[in-house]
Amino acid sequence: MFAADSIRTFGALFLSGLLGSLGHCLGMCGPLVIMVGARSPVGGTAAVFWHLLYHIARITVYAGLGIAAGSVGLLIGASSHLSHISGIVSLVLGLAIVLLGLGYLGWLPLGRLERPNAWLSHAMSRALRQGGLKGVAALGALNGILPCGLVYSALLTATATGRPLASGAGMIAFGAGTLPALLLTGVGAGALGVGVRRAFSRIAGFLILLIGCQLMLRGLASLDILPHARLGGLMLW
Repeated sequence: MFAADSIRTFGALFLSGLLGSLGHCLGMCGPLVIMVGARSPVGGTAAVFWHLLYHIARITVYAGLGIAAGSVGLLIGASSHLSHISGIVSLVLGLAIVLLGLGYLGWLPLGRLERPNAWLSHAMSRALRQGGLKGVAALGALNGILPCGLVYSALLTATATGRPLASGAGMIAFGAGTLPALLLTGVGAGALGVGVRRAFSRIAGFLILLIGCQLMLRGLASLDILPHARLGGLMLW
């Protein structure tokens, strides 16, 4: 159903989500999932359903964003036969991902990009006050559009697939990677120290940089500036 390149992208997105959730996401979204547990009428592992509802809503929004991003990639790819547009787009997307990765690692200012605006903060506060199943689902959906450098980099990577369904599936893979750590944190079964979280954040940041560099190299190769590289049957770029 999906090409080998897409499957490799899914794996990279899952890993970036998994490693990023063990670092950055616990600090940024951890308080939200803890609040979900506090609003649940049951505690402990019995609250898993509430947390799953929250994360299903969040990942569904990721999938929708991925489909939209893939549609943009498809439109760009449809005109690539006219020129080297696809190579230029790959180069630009790769550069954007590299810049986001550098910001994620703290080497570039990223704070303004990750600052929720007033309406989003108000909407999340209202969802928390509402409570119940609707409130939990609304909070999860709003979490899906919460400004986040890690999500931005995943979306740019998904756009590069140039296929809406593959892009949406890639964002589901990314969201699934973030699920274990946030779910465990929400039900109170796990918490990582600041030092460990920082280490995982760095690993995720370097993975983002590798994805961006690969897209840039692929773009340069499409523009005939560099040769394509393969490792056996695996196309590196």
